[in-house]
Amino acid sequence: MKRLNFICHRFIPVDGYGRYGLHLVRALTRLGVDVFPGMVIETRELPSWMLRLKGYDFSKLNLMLMPGHEMISLPGRVWGYSMYEDSSIPKGWAQNINAVCERLLVPCEHNAEVFERRGVKIPIHVVHGGTAPEEFPVLTARPKDRPYTFVCLGDRGDRKGVEIAWMAFFEAFPNEQDVRLVIKTRKASLLAIQAYEDRRMSVWADDLDFIGDVFAQADVALYPAYGDGWGMWPREAAMSGLPAIVTRWSGLEVGIDHWALPLNNFHMQASTLESVDGQWAVPDVHEVAERMRWCYEHQDEAKAFGVRAAQWLREHQTWEHTAQSLIDLIERHG
Repeated sequence: MKRLNFICHRFIPVDGYGRYGLHLVRALTRLGVDVFPGMVIETRELPSWMLRLKGYDFSKLNLMLMPGHEMISLPGRVWGYSMYEDSSIPKGWAQNINAVCERLLVPCEHNAEVFERRGVKIPIHVVHGGTAPEEFPVLTARPKDRPYTFVCLGDRGDRKGVEIAWMAFFEAFPNEQDVRLVIKTRKASLLAIQAYEDRRMSVWADDLDFIGDVFAQADVALYPAYGDGWGMWPREAAMSGLPAIVTRWSGLEVGIDHWALPLNNFHMQASTLESVDGQWAVPDVHEVAERMRWCYEHQDEAKAFGVRAAQWLREHQTWEHTAQSLIDLIERHG
């Protein structure tokens, strides 16, 4: 395997597919693959002869990493790489994938079952996602005068479980003043939770160049998400040595007993995503509170678990592992 056209939704670090693509392209190049990156907007709008002028070699395999409805036909062979966060996929995804792609890659077994059940007829292969050890060294020290800090990611709607996080926080810590909850969000998605008057809780609304700057100010990563295609954010927190409280469902479930403190109790309910009759897993607030309380009361044990989790991720779920799995798959079928 010498050359691969790698076409992404967009290569930007604040987008899930974008970050996934950036990391995977970097890992592939480290393993000696000649990757030609491109974005779907140019492959969609430029005629094929112009794409050839830009350097696309369509005798090589085209890998398209993006939502299923955005994949397009190209000269030569096309493999898709996609994911979704609940028990279904949006209308039209399966039909487009079947029409455009020779094979479909997904990051977890849950997605493989969902895409097949919802009508994808082409072969589906699981290629797990990864983490980047060089970006997220283990955080070994914390300021002694800082409150014990939980951080929760709260971008874009209900799926990240922010309401579960803050309800669990107040259940676990009704009166303690040496603990706090930080909800990280973007400028464009300020939360109504800001209006809640408790100085122990804050919203960090900012676009950051590096999410590791958030982890450096926390002791525990809290991610009671309802579903995830893979789950880069909590794995990156765990790679940094933070104990991560994470829902045991969807892409988050892969290896979860090794890298997270799993939330096992949840109920299924209709999702608010664009999927057809999709459901997702809503964690139990009481279990989240119990996990938070355990970390607070057993800080040394929680920290030791985080260090072990970081080591497990380094040994089993890096982007180099992902890239090697992709290379092996292409060598078998490409």
